[in-house]
This record gives sequence, structure tokens and C-alpha cells, in this order.
Amino acid sequence: MKANQWLKRFLIWRARHISKRNFLLLIAVVIGMAAGVASALLKWFVHFWEEQLIHINRDFAFEYLYLIFPVIGIGLTILFVRLLNHGHLGRGISSILHAISHKSSILPRDMMYSHVVTSGLTVGFGGSVGLESPIVVTGSAIGSNLGMLFHFNYRERTLLIGCGVAAAISSLFNAPIAGFVFTLEILLLELAVSSFIPVLLASVAGAITTSALAGTEVIFSSERIDPFRLDQIHLFLLLGAATGIISLFFIRVSNYSRRWFTGLQGSTRPFLYGGILLGLCIFVFPPLYGEGYSTIRALLLNDMDVIADQSFFGLKVQGTTAILLYLVALLLLKVLAANLTQGAGGNGGMFAPSLFVGAAAGYAFALLMNNVGLGYHLNLATFTLVAMAGVLCGVNHAPLTGVFFIAEITSGYELMIPLVIVAAISYVTVKYFEPHPMPVRQLMDKGLFAGYDSDSRAISKLDITKLIEQDFQTVQPNMNLGQLVEVVSHCSRNLFPVVDEEGAFRGIITLDDIRTLMFKPERYADTYVSQLMHAPPTVLQKQEGMDPAMKKFDETGAWNLPVLDGDKYLGIISKSRIFGVYRKLLSEESTRLEL
Repeated sequence: MKANQWLKRFLIWRARHISKRNFLLLIAVVIGMAAGVASALLKWFVHFWEEQLIHINRDFAFEYLYLIFPVIGIGLTILFVRLLNHGHLGRGISSILHAISHKSSILPRDMMYSHVVTSGLTVGFGGSVGLESPIVVTGSAIGSNLGMLFHFNYRERTLLIGCGVAAAISSLFNAPIAGFVFTLEILLLELAVSSFIPVLLASVAGAITTSALAGTEVIFSSERIDPFRLDQIHLFLLLGAATGIISLFFIRVSNYSRRWFTGLQGSTRPFLYGGILLGLCIFVFPPLYGEGYSTIRALLLNDMDVIADQSFFGLKVQGTTAILLYLVALLLLKVLAANLTQGAGGNGGMFAPSLFVGAAAGYAFALLMNNVGLGYHLNLATFTLVAMAGVLCGVNHAPLTGVFFIAEITSGYELMIPLVIVAAISYVTVKYFEPHPMPVRQLMDKGLFAGYDSDSRAISKLDITKLIEQDFQTVQPNMNLGQLVEVVSHCSRNLFPVVDEEGAFRGIITLDDIRTLMFKPERYADTYVSQLMHAPPTVLQKQEGMDPAMKKFDETGAWNLPVLDGDKYLGIISKSRIFGVYRKLLSEESTRLEL
């Protein structure tokens, strides 16, 4: 109670001395700093486990420990979720999109720490996924919960979630512009220009905080890249199409993997199958261990020896053909390993795996072109970086994020033109075959996607149970016409649901059905409701969503439809009531998030 009293006093003081706009800007900075601290903790947590495993490994043949380390990490993740998180862990961007569209932008408090712990265990022990998705969920949960704490409304909470997402990406990679663009592209937010300010502030605050705590580093060096040359434009067009096809393969494998693991009954089988297969993949190809950024750095430095020396039982990979085959195998198996990690119960995202796959594809593409006898002398680092952007934007349906991300993390914009070309071609290629990004597809498979436009999101927020009207007078089938006329004389409605003594719905009677009979008293005693009632055009079930309900209204042309729970009558939904609530929600959705 004392904490609530202090909060109440603070809110009163804030209302008197600080405008809501300025307070929101201040909270955006706080969110950025909190996300920065979470990012620094996550990096430290992962590095801690990596160092511990190195010490353990000194007395063993490292290749064999590849079989068990990732499985241990996934097992610890599952135990944490079961014992300390009540068996539930909202994963990935889809959980954020669902909270925005269906839960008034409210995310559980445990998301502010649970993803840091579980992803740290998964990746720290060698799980073949990235930290980006978990830290994004962490940042969004921080924004949502601070928004609730300080009594911000739905639109403002949504904006603060965006601040948390931008700060998370920015703090993890020291890339504030990429964090900002990621928020706009991935969360599908409709922001007014004035609302860019808090998102940018949070993004910058996140980067500064993490830099202060963990230091500043250029993740991928751009020292070896060449500037764009016009005579290579056809190669970048070809690379864009190639990365688009690879991205499509990545998406299809991920969708199939998700369905396959979902079909496995129980929680032990996914862990065993996924863990064993993952261990075998990493055992044969050790570069699949962990996020894979060390492998990307080696490719950018053209240091294939470091990567090849880690091949199965330390065998050397020599010759162009062998290197190409090895890189293709890495590319394909990284997609598999990432999905096995997730399916087995690990926590991580596809951001880092898509960068890994792009790097392998770009390096292999340039190496192939340099050795086909056409006289090309392509810069391997340049095509490696550009392909990373292509796969990143193809897998995530985020072309601007791919462009600005690679430009920022390499601390140089010399590749802007080829980045744009490859990202655009990759995006168009993927979009043609897969119109929806993976987080949206996951929601669509569960029937939870609210749509891209304001109209669809407004409809998705309508709850059929809250639209039921119960002031329609019911009648029983054994009532005679005289009793029915008595009921009608005291009602303002012209529709009467027929319900038996057990509450089961039997049909309806409208005023038009009895208008002529009402003036024939001689028929009152021998005419019954059961003779006059008829079936409605259709009925709605309580558990139905609003999309199918609206389709039923449109197909039948009805203005009123009964709502049932099985065969039990609950009430009537009228089209006029739906339109009234819908117009109000549409007005809220159509108004952009604005300060």
C-alpha cells in the first residue's frame, strides 16, 4: 500500500508540473536505458556460460562435448519455464503483435526478465539461434509495464512498446537507426512524425547505455570492402534473387519445422528429437555452435582456415570446390539447426541465423564467380555483407532494416547502393511467394492475426460476447397466440427468440409473422408459438470470432442474429450495435500514434 501511495502522489505531482508529452519523452529515455541494461546483462550472461564451458572443455575432446552442451542449455531453459515461469513463455515478435492487437498492448511482467535468462541459457550453451528476438520481447515488456505503471492509455502504451523494441535492437548492435526502422517495419505501427521522437530517443539511450556498460565495438569490420562499381550491378541483381530464394527456403523450413514439432505429443519428445539432431549437426559442423558471429567475422576476413579447421574430426577443407560445398552445407544446416533449437524448447530468434546464412551465401557467390573463368575479381567481404542484408530482409520482410542494419554495424555507408538493390530484389522475390512475415504467419495459423489495416484491427478487437443484447423478450414454444400477443403488447422489439424450458434455442418469431393474426381473437386459443416460429437465417456461436460473424451478416443480409453456446440461447447481436462499437474502435485505430 505504501508503494501505491507514493506512486499516486508522484502521478499527482507529475500532472501539476510535467506535461504528459514531456513525461512520455522522459519515460522513453528510461525504457531505452532499461533495455540497454538488459542487453548488457544478456551479453554478459552468454559470455559467462561460454567461458565456463571453455574451462570445462579443457580436459575433454571438444568435438564430443558439442553433442551435449546445447542439449543441456535447452534442458535448463525448459526447466526454468516450467518451474519458475508457470510453463508459459511468450516467444518472439508474434507475442508482441498479439498483445498490441488483442491485449491492449499489455505484456506480462515476467517477460521483462524471463527471456534474458532463457535465451542466455540457450545461446550460452551453444543453441544455434540469436539473442535479438528475446531482447526485443524484453524491451517491449519493459515499455508495456512502465506504460501501465504510469497510467498511459492504449495508444501511448503501444508507442512505449515500440520504444522498447527500438532500444533493444539498438543496444544489442549499437545501431540506433536500424532499431528505429526495425520498429516501424516489424511492429506495423502507424506513427505520426511527432511520435518518431520518443522512439529515436529510446533507441539512442539504449545504445549509449550498453556502450557505457559493455564497451563499444564494431561487430563486423568494413575495412576490406570495395566501393560500388556500376559494372557489377548485374551481379548484385543476381545476388538479390539468390538471397530471396534462400530466404524463401529458410521460411518454408521454419514453417514446416514449427508444424512438425507442434504435432509431437508431450514436451519430452520435442526435446529429445530436437536436442539429439541439433547435437549431431553441431558435432559434424562446429561452426553451427551458438550465434555464429565468429564464423561471419572469419568470412569477412577471408579466413577460411579458421572455419575449415573446425570441420568434422578436424579434417582440412581445401580447394575451391570443397570450400563451396562446405559453405552450402553450413548454409543449409544452419537453417535446420536454428529450427531444431527452437523446436526442442530453446529460446532464441532467427535474426542471427539469417545473418549467418546470408554471410555463407554471399561468400560462396563471390567465390564461385571468381572461379568460373569469366574474369571476375569480386571482393569477398563486400558480397558477404550485402548478402547478409538480402537474407535478413527476405526472412523478416524488412528491407529497410536489412539495409540500415548492415550499414550501421559496419560503421560505413559505402555499400548503400548494392545494399538497397539486393534487399529490394530479395524482398520482392520472397513477397511474391510468402506475402506474410513469419511472426504474422504464426498468428494467422492460430486465427489471431488482426490484419495490416485499421479496419481489420478494429474488427479483431470486437468481442462477440460483449456485443450480446439480452433485452429481447423470449417466448416458449407451448405458448398460445393469445399469450404471445400479450407479450408483444409490452415490448418495443419486433423479434422474439423461442426458447424451451431448458434454455435451448428453438427458433424465432418476428412481428411480421403474426401481424395479421393479432387481429383475429378467435385464433388465440388454438394457435401456438411452435406453429408460428421458424429458423433464423443462421446463428452465431459464442466462441466465433468477429470475422466469421460479419461474413454471416453479409451473406444472410440479417440485422439480428441469435448467439448460442452449443444449443443454449445467450442473446441477440444486432448489426446496428456492431456498427456503433466498430465506428468507435475504427476512430481510435485510424488516429495515428501521436504526441
